[in-house]
Amino acid sequence: MTPVLRLVCAAALLATYQHYLLPPTAPSGAAAPLTDRAILRDIDASEVAYSAHRYADALDPTRRLTEKLPSQAMYFDRLANIYQKLGQRSDEARSWERVFAISPTPADACPMLGQAYEAAHERSRAIEAFERCLETEPTNPDAMLFLGRAYQGAGRGEDARRVLEKALVLAPDYADLYLLLGVRNFVDGRIDEARTQFERFLDLSPERRYEVQVWLDRTEPKS
Repeated sequence: MTPVLRLVCAAALLATYQHYLLPPTAPSGAAAPLTDRAILRDIDASEVAYSAHRYADALDPTRRLTEKLPSQAMYFDRLANIYQKLGQRSDEARSWERVFAISPTPADACPMLGQAYEAAHERSRAIEAFERCLETEPTNPDAMLFLGRAYQGAGRGEDARRVLEKALVLAPDYADLYLLLGVRNFVDGRIDEARTQFERFLDLSPERRYEVQVWLDRTEPKS
């Protein structure tokens, strides 16, 4: 699709949703309202650069779109992904926070919100983010997995155990839960339970033996 055709398509889409996307006309004496053309230029520039994986080029037009259209979660989502690709993890977390705040489905920001904080070495914020994610989907075993792993990393063993055991009730065939809970039990000296969970992990994911072999070796029964 040529840039001209992209601009035409974007114009048609914007016209359809103009009532929702554009702010009301500014009163006399106020700053001039955004024009369709200015928004369309940034929509086009952001889309073209992002689709081509030119994330540095996509950054400024996408950032402007989040400023011009602050209620549109899709542009904050894209901005978060751009920051992630550029290694700006604190900025990524702030963008996911905005998605979490304005999206009708806050879980759209999960688990990336917590992962961004982890990558930015903000462990307490990561845990709090994973907790919020679980609150939005309280029966989601993936959300429990990420929170349980974060608790493990923070040395909150009992909290990790509680979340992981609850997740296994909801998803008894979720292999990764057995691996994490097995490690938890090994650390707590519950070797027989750990062994059972490592073996169950292997039953469910035999192709991933390399991930569990060291734990099987450590829990091998002594003859």
